[in-house]
Amino acid sequence: MKKIIIALIILAVAGLGTYYLVFNNNNYQTPTTTQPTTSTPNAITPITTTPASTSLSVPVKIQGFAFSPSTLTIKKGTKVTWTNNDGVAHTVTSDSGSLLDSGRILPGGTFSFTFNTVGTFNYHCTIHPMMTGNVVVQN
Repeated sequence: MKKIIIALIILAVAGLGTYYLVFNNNNYQTPTTTQPTTSTPNAITPITTTPASTSLSVPVKIQGFAFSPSTLTIKKGTKVTWTNNDGVAHTVTSDSGSLLDSGRILPGGTFSFTFNTVGTFNYHCTIHPMMTGNVVVQN
């Protein structure tokens, strides 16, 4: 019985420690390097904000376990750059197909993609599936 109580205490401490590290670590220092920008040949490249933008590059913040803006309307040929401002890794991954596949974007890292095809492109974070967004590409 004593061994079971000790095991439960150890599990509780480990669980609280993990929770603290993942959600409450305010002392995290952002790395000074960023991940390289990736691009897929003949792929769509994102652009803009709502409403449709004429700029060639549009930022999306990853912050507070959310994409901001979560819906982005851009012109065809626009480059979208996601920047991870959270203290944990995230991804930018297409809901269907493999158009967007950032891999792990570490804290302080970025991922860029240029949307060259008209359409609506839904995406999410594979690590945190409740994080979703979409890019609407117009002519």
